[in-house]
Amino acid sequence: MISAGFALAALAAWAGAGVWLSVIDWRTRLLPTRMIWAAAGAVWALYSVASLIESDPTGLIGAATGGLGCGAALAAVHFAHPPSLGFGDVRLGVLNGLVCGWWGWQAALVGLAVGFVLALPQAVWTLIREDARTGKPLGPYLVAGSAVVVARQAATGGLVPFA
Repeated sequence: MISAGFALAALAAWAGAGVWLSVIDWRTRLLPTRMIWAAAGAVWALYSVASLIESDPTGLIGAATGGLGCGAALAAVHFAHPPSLGFGDVRLGVLNGLVCGWWGWQAALVGLAVGFVLALPQAVWTLIREDARTGKPLGPYLVAGSAVVVARQAATGGLVPFA
């Protein structure tokens, strides 16, 4: 299927950016805005082509609602208590929600939840062993959580689940 090739290219673009963003966040605790939006634009464009080939907007609708839902959830946390979550994590949540949302908005929210579950041991360790105000990067965990969901969804539902 040609559309599956475009979906795979979108996932490859996201994975490459996700690894690089995780390394940057781990080292600097910053997530570059330009890199996030460039990756989101590439993913959206490739998903758009896949949807056009299939003549079905289902995946794009899921991606849009997934990105908006994950971004809104993280923005609520950021605005409620800005020191607890940086706005780079909010933007990364939009990108990850866009990628996972291809399989439906529910997959996007599961990816977000898995990211937080993966971050939990480090958060608990930090609270026990270090000062509670010590910040740790969340981005690598958000990317890993989305990667788990993408791998599961692609394996069970295919690269173009609505085809």
